[in-house]
Amino acid sequence: MVPRDKARASGQVRWAHTTQAVIRRAGGADQLSELAERKKAEDLLFTTSSGSPLRLPNWRRDAFHPARRRAGISGQLRVHDLRHTAASLMIQAGYPPKILQEIMGHASITTTLDLYGHLYPGDMDRYAHRLDTAIEEAGTAKIRPNETGKGEADEASGH
Repeated sequence: MVPRDKARASGQVRWAHTTQAVIRRAGGADQLSELAERKKAEDLLFTTSSGSPLRLPNWRRDAFHPARRRAGISGQLRVHDLRHTAASLMIQAGYPPKILQEIMGHASITTTLDLYGHLYPGDMDRYAHRLDTAIEEAGTAKIRPNETGKGEADEASGH
């Protein structure tokens, strides 16, 4: 699928995998590709019905709020809440923090962990258990080979 947002050098840019997944799941990949093919590189892909740029306040008023009402969702739900919901679902699906950082567009992993780290509470226990299991499976001889059969020469040299 070729996105409307064409690269300056190669003429093509890949959609982010999450964008592709959303478009495919919504069944809009073919329509979006057709729309992109009819546009010039400098044209906007998503516009108002009159062709002008989408502005968040207008989109909220004309699209998001009516869709929220039709779905019977509380008027307290904000567009930004959907971003947090998406991040939470990705964490629940097992996305590692570094991947989540890239998807969410955070400049630093610290930002991602500050915002969503509390959703990974069981990970420390799980990874500590994995380490314990690995140690048990490896056995002392593989972890510290000189520990069980140290000779006097080894001890004298400090090795």
